[in-house]
Amino acid sequence: MKSIPVRKVLPLLLMALCMLYVSPIRAQNVRTAAGIDPPAFQRTAQTGFQFLHLPTTARSAAMAGIHMASGDASAAFNNPANLVGIDNLDLAVSHVSYIADIQYNTGAIVKNMGLWGVVGVRVASLDAGDMVRTENVLDDVANTTSRSADLGTFTAGNLLVGVTYARPITDRLAVGGNVSYIREKLAETEVNNLSIDFGVYFETGFRSLRLALVAKNIGPDAEYVGFTEVFGIPQSVRMPIDFRFAVAYDFLGGEATPGQSRLTGYLEGVHPNDGPERVHAAVEYEVLGMFAARGGYRMNYDEQGLTAGAGVNFSTIGFNGRFDYAYVDYGRLSYTHILTLGIGI
Repeated sequence: MKSIPVRKVLPLLLMALCMLYVSPIRAQNVRTAAGIDPPAFQRTAQTGFQFLHLPTTARSAAMAGIHMASGDASAAFNNPANLVGIDNLDLAVSHVSYIADIQYNTGAIVKNMGLWGVVGVRVASLDAGDMVRTENVLDDVANTTSRSADLGTFTAGNLLVGVTYARPITDRLAVGGNVSYIREKLAETEVNNLSIDFGVYFETGFRSLRLALVAKNIGPDAEYVGFTEVFGIPQSVRMPIDFRFAVAYDFLGGEATPGQSRLTGYLEGVHPNDGPERVHAAVEYEVLGMFAARGGYRMNYDEQGLTAGAGVNFSTIGFNGRFDYAYVDYGRLSYTHILTLGIGI
């Protein structure tokens, strides 16, 4: 397949990077009559569907959540363009033991259809468990409120079901995307929406340098069904959109094959619509293509920071398998464990 010259594609990617990371225009800083500067604008807590920000695969989570590391079915949750690395059929399932006993499970199955590209499906489910229902009771005499007795329990959770597609454009450039149905449920209310993701993966041809662009969770605002009936006012929800640009480079070795080790560095910038810009940095050391040690750090977060993990690849008759583990530190919120099992045929 004829490749596009690097000198033509690379400038386009760099221009796209500049467009994604141009700082948003901010309101003019005008002092009030009292001589006090207004507080800086913050985008925090302005979106719903926050489960879409959670780690979905152990390898990515161990490397600070960077979205260009996987070349298997788990790429459907990170950068779908990486799915072009799948030879035939691949399956990946993950379990996340999140804070506050929240359980989060993801799964994807992907098939390479040759000239038709790579197609697959992905599913994610979050269960917050049962919580005690209470309400504020007004004391008319003291003009205060107090917590009521327990009024039973309620639950909350999320669901994502989607399709994914990827194809190579040249031997160095690949693109991919997802279309997903998502649902968020809280007690008797719920909100439903559609979202799309888009990813690009590019091998520059300069030694082992690779670039990736990802746009995630793009969709319209949605409204909670049942919220108005329960609380008397409508409630709309925005999507937690984010844009990412990542680079990777092998400092030692190249493709991990038997008899060869590889040390790879990753760096990723994130521009979300519900928080400050962030930076993820990570390294991965693979030994003989069988074992891997990973570590990373997430910068400009309130509580998140260190990530670490390991993986093992194994082969048996008819398929190749992999098992990955990740540890993610959430500071005062404790830590989480992520497990991923993958099978390729």
